[in-house]
Amino acid sequence: MDDLDRRIVGALLANPRATNSQISDAAFTSEATASRRVARLIREGSVRVIGVLDGEATGRSRSMFVRLRCRPGDGNRSAQRLAAWPECGSVKLVTGSVDCIAEINYTSNDHLLAITLEQLPSLDGVLAVWSNQVVRRFATPHSWLPELLPEEIAAQLRSQRLDPWQDPLPGQSVRLDALDERIADALAVDGRLGWQQLGELCDASPVTVRRHTESMLASGALRMRAVVEPEGVGLPVNAFISLSVNPTQLGRAGEMLAQHPSMLMIAATTGDRNLCGEVALGSDAALYEFISATIGGLPGLQHADVAVALRSVKRAGRFRDGAEAPGTRAVRS
Repeated sequence: MDDLDRRIVGALLANPRATNSQISDAAFTSEATASRRVARLIREGSVRVIGVLDGEATGRSRSMFVRLRCRPGDGNRSAQRLAAWPECGSVKLVTGSVDCIAEINYTSNDHLLAITLEQLPSLDGVLAVWSNQVVRRFATPHSWLPELLPEEIAAQLRSQRLDPWQDPLPGQSVRLDALDERIADALAVDGRLGWQQLGELCDASPVTVRRHTESMLASGALRMRAVVEPEGVGLPVNAFISLSVNPTQLGRAGEMLAQHPSMLMIAATTGDRNLCGEVALGSDAALYEFISATIGGLPGLQHADVAVALRSVKRAGRFRDGAEAPGTRAVRS
């Protein structure tokens, strides 16, 4: 990407459904150029915009992180097989004490039991499994916004969003009807569909689909997300952090990390680590600074493990090569 591409991606990260006119103003270019660039970036797969049904807001699913240790030489094969699961939103091959890290959605305790006690241990080549259930999100990929735009421009774009880009506290579950479901399915494939196109796909009028969509966005049931590999915007060092923090300081540490512009997401979890997240940085030197200053300065820190991603196999429900996993439906990834 050149500088203009990165500014356009920054605008899409700030407001995935921003109009081409809003994007052109933010990126300091003409509307025609912005339109062409957005279309090219999406066509090439450099960025994609999707609508994501929030599993907690709709009461449909919860999520957990799993870390796998594999037999030598089997890490990539195990990661590919795990990525093929429709429940699996993201998978990375990493360095360090484990070989593979993934985020998995589950719909019930029985589903969780089957995943942790049957499906994961049965993956060929897996020697050990650690799982950490998400209990509180401090930041999600919906709020990730690397420094690609001036702060005031990014804030203006965010203010034009209807969906909560910051992670809300779970509230009462939002009920969806059949039309809501069709709209969510269509936006999960192309989050920048116009109202006319969306109406045609959902067999409803543009006015009706707009009303339903805006209602889902305002309630937090549907959230928009621009998905981009960090290396594409000049952040080649992608790492997963798993921390142990004194429970009395857990909320404070999570909020502090959520404010860091390099955090893609951070969540409080159960299990052997109670704070897990993903970070994207520009260099090893920046990673060192993040580990020594940001993580090292967290209140109540007891243990820190940083696993650098070697390859992103799947992100936001899609394989790195652009293929959709069989049966994939966007939930929350």
